[in-house]
Amino acid sequence: MKAAFIGVGMMGAPMCLNLLKKGHDVTAVDLNSQHLVRVKGGGASTAPTPAEAAAHADFIFTSLPMPADVERVLTGPKGVLEGARPGTIVVDLSTNAPSAVKRLAATLAEKQVILLDGPVSGGVEGAEKATLAIMCGGPQEAFKRVKPLLECMGGNVFLVGPIGSGSVAKLCNNLTSFANLAVACESMLLASRAGLDPEVMGQVMQASSGASFALKRVQRKGLRGDWKQEFTIDLSYKDLSLALDLGRETGTPLSMGSLTYTLLQQARAKGWGGSDLVSVLRLLEEAVGSPVRARP
Repeated sequence: MKAAFIGVGMMGAPMCLNLLKKGHDVTAVDLNSQHLVRVKGGGASTAPTPAEAAAHADFIFTSLPMPADVERVLTGPKGVLEGARPGTIVVDLSTNAPSAVKRLAATLAEKQVILLDGPVSGGVEGAEKATLAIMCGGPQEAFKRVKPLLECMGGNVFLVGPIGSGSVAKLCNNLTSFANLAVACESMLLASRAGLDPEVMGQVMQASSGASFALKRVQRKGLRGDWKQEFTIDLSYKDLSLALDLGRETGTPLSMGSLTYTLLQQARAKGWGGSDLVSVLRLLEEAVGSPVRARP
């Protein structure tokens, strides 16, 4: 099948490469020419604009950092809508606001282009191993058509409801994940200051009711002082902002989300926006003046 992939950065590149590995014809677009080098090595062709990539694609995937980026790529000058043919299916793999996705879907529908929101979860490792969870919102028939391509990129592909539903699911997931990470960092700090080896404490928690994917991140990166980005504070802040906005729209109190949001604000104020989310542990360490590290 002919596809276009717009945004081949840390997450987009491995997803694009997995489509290529399954024999699909993919045209890639990215503002950063260095990102294109990797996917060209895997067999992708390239185009200078989203419109040109869309002109010959049956399916178009976008993986972009911010909602404004998605809107510009889909509906802006030389965007997807200028080149896409009627019947083309677009899947936005980014994390976006449900209201924004619904508005974009209505705009694309005016030219008979179908939009699904299909945000992903599983991080760079999941993207590389094609084990991502992909949560889609949109028409069932369009989902059935694009599902074989989504299964090239993810091991768990869901249709969770109409357009916007995928974004709701992703925001709920990330709210849970970020709050889990914050409390896992607190637990590790408490254990360490009370005299326990945090490495052992992490093993105990993973074998107990405190186990979580977020805790694994703290064990793997935080206990080693590794703040190098996999999923940044800035992106976490953006996602949690969208979740809190949705909470206000629906009249849903999000107390734990608000507390976690405050921690992310503090980390950004430190200048750590480009560091990994696990830098929340670093923030807590600074507050008490002692690090939490795996013992030699």
